[in-house]
Amino acid sequence: MNNKFLNFWQKTFAIIKLKAKMLIGNTAALTGPLMSVAITVFMKFLYSDMVEGDNSPILTYVLNFGISFNLGLGAIMMSALPLAEDKEKHTLRSLMTSSVNGLQFFIGSIFWPFLVSVVVNYIVIFVSGVNTATIDMAMFSFLTIISSLISCMLGLLIGIIAKSQVNANNLMMPFIMVLSLVPTLSTLNDTLGKISNFLYTGIITNMLNNYSEGLEFNLSFIQIAILLVCIVGISAMFVNRYKKVLVCEA
Repeated sequence: MNNKFLNFWQKTFAIIKLKAKMLIGNTAALTGPLMSVAITVFMKFLYSDMVEGDNSPILTYVLNFGISFNLGLGAIMMSALPLAEDKEKHTLRSLMTSSVNGLQFFIGSIFWPFLVSVVVNYIVIFVSGVNTATIDMAMFSFLTIISSLISCMLGLLIGIIAKSQVNANNLMMPFIMVLSLVPTLSTLNDTLGKISNFLYTGIITNMLNNYSEGLEFNLSFIQIAILLVCIVGISAMFVNRYKKVLVCEA
């Protein structure tokens, strides 16, 4: 039992190490999280004349913009592009035909994108200048961590479906536009607001808006259902696609 456990994690850590090298070498994949921080700093500077105190709605908007872009752009890119690169270089075939199982592959592939995404979420909240005393950090942490996981899983799904990195970029674009822009523009348009309520990134927008108004935020049944459906649905689609690719690569 101990040998199996040790062997499992040895192989998993080997994939994590391999994925770290691939992520560092893939500048396009790292563009997303860097852009999230950069755009937060830029927007804070752009709206600096409109900011009145560290609890200004403008700062909340800036924070929401940064978080939405990190989840809708950064996390997805970091997961999808390296996996698409695997398929291009036939590294994926080598992994699948080796003794590495699906769970080891999943953990190894998602580890770094997930970790970077979570860290960037905290960087963005401090860079935005929002007063953290007005935010329930436990709820913020829970929602952003779950949302980072969902985005990374979505990125893996796109990556394993895509035939190349170019194809992955094309497949990502609709998701990036919806998950990043709809929540940030939801306060400007009622229709976008209604759509945003059914997005996991939109749940974070609702949370931040509540805190900006000095209100508490608790997850509703529908919001919990949305998060669960995203996790279960994307997981099922990824496993199904992984099995199909495994048969083709065998």
